[in-house]
Order: sequence, then structure tokens, then C-alpha cells
Amino acid sequence: MPEQPIKLIQITDCHLGEQLGGELLSMNPDESLDDVLSLINEQRPSNDFMVVTGDLANDPVLPAYQRLYDTLSASVNYPFAWLPGNHDDSATMSDLGELVNLKVHDLGVWLIVMLDSHLEGCIYGYFQSQELQFLEQTLSRYPDKHVMLCMHHQPVPIGSVWMDRYIIQNAQDFWQVVDRFSHIKVVLWGHVHQQFEDEHNGIALLATPSTCVQFTPGKKEFEVEDIMPGYRWFELYDDGTFTSGVERILTKDYGIDFNSHGY
Repeated sequence: MPEQPIKLIQITDCHLGEQLGGELLSMNPDESLDDVLSLINEQRPSNDFMVVTGDLANDPVLPAYQRLYDTLSASVNYPFAWLPGNHDDSATMSDLGELVNLKVHDLGVWLIVMLDSHLEGCIYGYFQSQELQFLEQTLSRYPDKHVMLCMHHQPVPIGSVWMDRYIIQNAQDFWQVVDRFSHIKVVLWGHVHQQFEDEHNGIALLATPSTCVQFTPGKKEFEVEDIMPGYRWFELYDDGTFTSGVERILTKDYGIDFNSHGY
């Protein structure tokens, strides 16, 4: 019988407002999130796990997190977990219960590790010393697992000058830990509102489009790209290999303000 891979979905940067239908750059992020979830259920209805990699809310208040939690619970029939981005409030997120905030998820031969790169009051990322200690201890505890590390901020430059100002500021400390272990297969993040793929010492480095507005790659200054929201899928195999891809909504007029210089 052929091996059945573990099927995993990533969504990111939902930016939900306090109220249903609140706008971001004239776009309704609740509408686009619903569209992305419908696309997932249409294209890849059977999955084992979903990760949501930060900037869950644009207004970091309990109603926004509750609405996201309820929306995901109603849309998917498999577990999901989230981590905070620079727009988020970890303490408020924690009010939604332990499971969705768990940092380590054992999916059999694969281990999903959720890392907190957000620093209160800052747009850029930073790993506190206790987070790096947690990472090292977790990697040491599970030497026989294939590991996917998930975070919000990019740990490497992506080639957009303005966005790379907000990279993980102590990424070198992160890589010093990572480079000591050979069972890490994927480093995955959000934050950049665009698709990105690279590698580091054989580790896949991947970022994923937002479920709302998209940023134009390779720019010196903030620019919104006229491209649709999307998600990333994975099929994770027992030997540590995987396949992955990004899917987007085909076309829709969300009324986005493409002349904006930030938000």
C-alpha cells in the first residue's frame, strides 16, 4: 500500500478587525478569509493539521480572536494551532484555550514546533532567550522526528528592503541553534504577505501569501500587489521529504486600495 503522507495547511496574516467586516486597505479581511477557507475545502478537503502563523488580528482584541477561532472551527474538521505576529497580543490569544496555543504538535514521524518571534510593541521579530532555550530543548527531546519550525517573522532577508527592516533581529542566534541539528526539514513563516522559497543548509525556507492583502516582492518601499489571497499546503512523508505548493483565489475584486503607503 502506498505511503499516506501527513497533510498540513498553512494560512497566515488574516488581520481581522474587532468587528465583522472591518476594513484593511479598503478590503474586508473576513470575506477574503472565508474565500480562502472555501478554496481549501474545495481543493484539499482532507487534512491532518493547520498552522496559522501570526497577525491573526489587526485589532488585537478578544472579539477578533474569538471570531477567527469560531470561523476556523466551523470551516475545518481537523486540529489547528496559531502563534502571534507583531499585530497580536499573546495574552488575549491565550484566552481561547490551551490546544490552539500549544507550541509542540506530534504528528507521528513529523513534529510541528510553533515559535514566538513577536516582541511587544515592535514590528520586527526577536527570539527571547527562553524561546531559543525552548527550541534547543525541544529539538534535543525529539531526535527521531522530522521537524517543521513555524514562526511569524522571516529569519532570512527576502529581498524587499522595507520588509527586511522587520526581520528577526537576532536571527543569527536562531541559526546557531538550528545548525546543530540535522532533523529540521522546514522553516515556515508569514509576515511578508507573499510567496517565498529558498533553502539553508538543506532546510527548506518557505513563506506564504496572506489571506488578505499581498505585498509586492523586491520593493524598496511598501507596495500592495494586485494578486489574490492564498494558502500553502504540504504533504509530509515518512522519510522526511515533502511536497508543498501555494494556491490562490482565482480572481475577485476586493476593492483594495493599491495606492496605500502602509497601514
